[in-house]
Amino acid sequence: MRYHTSPCCHGAWSGHRGAGFTLIELLVVLACIGILAALAYPSYADSIRRAARAEAQAQLMEIAQTLERRYANRHHYAAADGAFSGPDALAMTQSPGTGVARYLITGAAIEDGQGYWVQARPQGPQSADPCGTLGIRHTGAKTPMQGTDGRACW
Repeated sequence: MRYHTSPCCHGAWSGHRGAGFTLIELLVVLACIGILAALAYPSYADSIRRAARAEAQAQLMEIAQTLERRYANRHHYAAADGAFSGPDALAMTQSPGTGVARYLITGAAIEDGQGYWVQARPQGPQSADPCGTLGIRHTGAKTPMQGTDGRACW
């Protein structure tokens, strides 16, 4: 259907519809974007937590390998029981190694320097991770094996 417009009137009331969007159309699009974002964000946040957990696990394994090499060379993990310090200090104290820490890494020698434990405790947004604090011991035991959500942690 064609609208008749007179040469003198080219306004909104002339029957000619402009090429823009109506307010309702814009609100519908914004509502759709909001719904999609609300559905996608939890999945995205979970992916970030799992990636940070995997990085912390890799760092714990690297520390464990370093401690095992130390034991092979010196026949002990540390000179005395207690937190690793001085020449026995852990190479990493946070995960990731640079930037904002998602995990704080601590450890100590036990059993007269013949054993150790190392753990990564979640910080900030990583605290919502169902696996919580990750740990590894000189026996190879890793904790926790399962998170509060029933999924495997290691």
